[in-house]
Amino acid sequence: MSQIKQSYFLDFYNNLVEGNKERCSEIVKTLIDEGVDLKEIYVELFQKALYRIGKLWDHNEITIPEEHMATQIVEALISKYAPSSPTNSKNKAVVTCIDKEFHEIGAKMVAHIFEINGWKTYYLGASVPLRELLKFVKQSDPDIIALSWSLYLNLARFLEVVDSLTKLFPTKKIIVGGQALEENSNQLLKKYPNVKHIASIYELDDYLKKNN
Repeated sequence: MSQIKQSYFLDFYNNLVEGNKERCSEIVKTLIDEGVDLKEIYVELFQKALYRIGKLWDHNEITIPEEHMATQIVEALISKYAPSSPTNSKNKAVVTCIDKEFHEIGAKMVAHIFEINGWKTYYLGASVPLRELLKFVKQSDPDIIALSWSLYLNLARFLEVVDSLTKLFPTKKIIVGGQALEENSNQLLKKYPNVKHIASIYELDDYLKKNN
């Protein structure tokens, strides 16, 4: 059962479609002041609203600029209400989108869930070239590498990243998520014993609580 009332969601969604950043921010602040969990805001407000807006775009009911505007508002709100990042944590994670993946909202949320659970996070953002990612992992020596993959047309790139990481860093845990993994994740990942598909923010939170 969602902690967020339908009236709040509809108010947020309508203002997001209209590009009213100030009202959207007011709603998020109200929810936080009322004690609504940040994970709930990510899933039941941001994610749910953006999925609806994506469907409007699919049906040509809004323009590309309007869809991009909504995405930028949500990205700004994620940054504005981000948890404080731990500085002295024994656990470290690298969170990144694979090369040619520009949808980074999910990855940004994932980085914050790590931080809520006390992890030091290196968030690399969208479209990180494989060679640069490998160099950074070697340099930062994280306990977990988290990869975001949204577009199925990037399948070959995704598999190249996973192959390279597992060969060069065979003892490191790798978690993967994103819309492209909603189907056939078990089949794609079965040859990688140290790679785990995480399907949601809630599942990630449970996983980190068990592995802290």
